[in-house]
Amino acid sequence: MSKHTLFAYVDGADLHDIADSVERRLAAFARESEWRVAAPFVVNQRGTDDGLPAGDLPPWHLGLNLSLPDVGHEPEGWFSDVERIARFMGRLHAHFERDFVIGIADNGTGIEEDLFTIASDLPDLARLRQVIGVEPPKGL
Repeated sequence: MSKHTLFAYVDGADLHDIADSVERRLAAFARESEWRVAAPFVVNQRGTDDGLPAGDLPPWHLGLNLSLPDVGHEPEGWFSDVERIARFMGRLHAHFERDFVIGIADNGTGIEEDLFTIASDLPDLARLRQVIGVEPPKGL
């Protein structure tokens, strides 16, 4: 099992109006072939409102998870899967006018960290490489 998971989720908890449409698009995207390491899988988990102040919405994780290769064992070109997801989230941003967050979760501890926000249709892939800690491609 991978030690880390990349997540790419819609930012926010008020997703009722778009959840079904986003989920259908995510599922179609995840079914596409040519993934380098493994295909991502769709996540649509809505938290409970137990203990939330009145009027607050429970957290809603809607997006994709991708098992990351362990550090030091990354196959050639593995980051292209991450870039592909980021570009797709940019297209979803353009269509739904919603931001998306990319982050990494530690599968052992359950700790998650948001690292990158997609707030345009053209995410800054060089910046994404930098925040995830991947060397830039040769020639850049």
